Amino acid sequence: MEVVRSGAALPAPAHVAELYALSTGGDAGETAELFATLYDLALDRSDVVAVTAREVGELVGFGYGHRWLWAEQNDDWSKDLAQQLGDDALRLEHAFAVQLLAVHPKFTHRGLGFELLKQLMVASASGVHWLQIEDADSPARRLFGRMGYRPLGDGAQVLVHGWAGR
Repeated sequence: MEVVRSGAALPAPAHVAELYALSTGGDAGETAELFATLYDLALDRSDVVAVTAREVGELVGFGYGHRWLWAEQNDDWSKDLAQQLGDDALRLEHAFAVQLLAVHPKFTHRGLGFELLKQLMVASASGVHWLQIEDADSPARRLFGRMGYRPLGDGAQVLVHGWAGR
């Protein structure tokens, strides 16, 4: 497992798309491409932190994120999220946003997702981490719960780690 911040060690967006598609059962073609595009755009940031796991050179686990500043978020998704969260949105300012965590299906249930997330959180050097998850009940949501992530306010799809609560 490797923590990377820039350079050749970062996987290509196409490899991230492939891993994401595999991690979701191969049914997420458009979503995988969207995540790969967002990752590609994030590569221009100086505060991106990524973790990778490779098996015989193949990308089998990946996670990345960056510091969150609302002033930098001009897209419709971010505006909708801020509106949904209301006053709780301010709690995400300067927190580390986990943008993606994906594990190849051959490596699930072996602790790889846990290790990737743990390494990403440590490497971020942030006391507060957050992510958005769509799944109501999934292995990913259970992993985040075991890691201490809890719903933020009424926006139950946003999970936060590092606050003592309301």
